[in-house]
Amino acid sequence: MAAKEDIALTIERQAAARRLLADPLITVHSHPEDFALVQAHSDWLVRQFRRVLGYELLIADDHARLVKTGLVHTVTTPLLRDSGAPFTPRAYTYMALTLAALPDAGPRTTVAELAAGVRAAAEEAGLALDPEARLGERRAFVAGLTRLVGWGVLTETGGRLADYARDGTCEVALAVNHGIAAHLLAHIPHTATPEEFVNLVQRDSVSSDEKAAELTLRRLLAETPVVYREELSTVHRVQLARHQWRAAAELADLLGCDLEIRAEGVALIMPAEAMDDPREAVHPTTFPGKGLVSYSALVLLSRLVTMLAPPPFSHGIPIPAELLDTELAAVVDNVHQWSHTAHSHVPDPDDLAERILTLLHDSRLLDRVTTDDAPQRLTEGWRLLAAAARYRDAAFARSDAE
Repeated sequence: MAAKEDIALTIERQAAARRLLADPLITVHSHPEDFALVQAHSDWLVRQFRRVLGYELLIADDHARLVKTGLVHTVTTPLLRDSGAPFTPRAYTYMALTLAALPDAGPRTTVAELAAGVRAAAEEAGLALDPEARLGERRAFVAGLTRLVGWGVLTETGGRLADYARDGTCEVALAVNHGIAAHLLAHIPHTATPEEFVNLVQRDSVSSDEKAAELTLRRLLAETPVVYREELSTVHRVQLARHQWRAAAELADLLGCDLEIRAEGVALIMPAEAMDDPREAVHPTTFPGKGLVSYSALVLLSRLVTMLAPPPFSHGIPIPAELLDTELAAVVDNVHQWSHTAHSHVPDPDDLAERILTLLHDSRLLDRVTTDDAPQRLTEGWRLLAAAARYRDAAFARSDAE
């Protein structure tokens, strides 16, 4: 009985750690079951994240915040609108201005009052921005507000932000959680320029100190789907060769994952139960995930690997633009046969094609070499990376299983 209880305890702790790694800010409202696990295992989680990855975990009565550091240039996960489109620079700007205005807001406010605070913050920052000036500005403003609602910083208590986005005369009442707002930003900017701020946060990932280099490698292994030896600096390549098995054991204890170690690099493999749990399969780099885009990407990848047959130990081989054009078009043209998946809305062909390639790129299965000479077509400049070989027959096996 004791052994079974120990196994169950370990499974709970690792599930909570995976949730925090995928969603560094969770609340009692956004993830009630996961938050309960985090609270139940708070001491273990705080110790393990600090020891294994050098991350600080803050746990309050209604939210938990995993404060990450480093890897700014290496790990980038753009915020997404409800439509799935990435945030525009304007949407990021409005969200930052909203966060600047929130400390002066009361626990109950309205979207009109927040808009006035954003205008004042923009003026103080020397920005000619007004969230109520026209439709495009209002939509960018609402995109930031909607994301803050998702994080629990704001709550709609009367009216809907979606209605306000369409009609600026609609009234929306909002509740403000100042505790979550205070922990939303992992690092408060204190430097003169954005470049200085990013470099300050990134500094540990370029350190030549052996301990710091090993810590950075663990973060890379935990935060990125595949770490390719060829892409590492000499310092980190040596550290990986020396400490890859120790890193594998540490991450396995924290996340319940496996590390697939090969000559070309190292890949993080999550447990099957985590991939099948819809609450967990939401990390941007989860592959293969759920839904239309993920399945389409899996089919395309399987076809490319079969046709190109990359040789063993190759880091990447070029994909002829004509071949990618043909295969991507074939996958997109057959999209309706998969429209019964989690996505009831099928994106238009160009949008779907771009999302497929973006997913494969973010999953470190494809890479792209861009040039500044002239704009490239969507299918130009791509390479098939080594880890893609493991998905040669995956799409067909998954199709048979379903």
